[in-house]
Amino acid sequence: MQITFDPHNAADMQSMAQLVNFLTGNADSPDVPDTAPSDTAPAQPETAPTWTPDLAEPDTAPAQPDAAPGLPDTDCHGMVHDDTIHSTPASKNADGSWRAKRGQKEAYEAAIAAATAPTPAPQGMPMPQPASAAPATPPAPIDYKTMAERFMGKMADPDGLPAEYEAIYAALSIGYDDLETNQTSIARLWNYMDSVDEGNDHDQSVRHAMSAD
Repeated sequence: MQITFDPHNAADMQSMAQLVNFLTGNADSPDVPDTAPSDTAPAQPETAPTWTPDLAEPDTAPAQPDAAPGLPDTDCHGMVHDDTIHSTPASKNADGSWRAKRGQKEAYEAAIAAATAPTPAPQGMPMPQPASAAPATPPAPIDYKTMAERFMGKMADPDGLPAEYEAIYAALSIGYDDLETNQTSIARLWNYMDSVDEGNDHDQSVRHAMSAD
């Protein structure tokens, strides 16, 4: 008798082992282990969640540095106010220059000359030739209202005029009756105030006004 079995089949191997035990009378022979594969695969271990740091940009941008502070106020000559040569509190003339401190005319003019002096050219380079000066244009007549507003403002300023207005009128030979229409008188008062703004006293301002006729 020929018995055919599949050595890879667990059921065939089990039956074959039982047959051999029966034929040999060895009932104590160990059974062939069941090597059939299990239908259920072993459970895989759970994978712990991986923590990823939040790399998002912050909601608030870093603070920007403060802007640089502005430069100090300067006049038309580029000069910063100086209490030693300029009037206090700081105020400017009609041309945009600082008002001179009384009695400091020479120091005031020297400071302006230093501030407005041309920068010397480097050695070896020719100096540019200045353009021909245009013919001088005669100054336009001064408007009486403009002059009067300026003069009244100086009268209201304790340091605006070095003398009472009656003394100024007398020294400049200005008449009350025709002041509104007399361009010579208007110009004298205007030039007098210009001289005062430059730091001159009453007598100096009178000479300046009278010489400007």
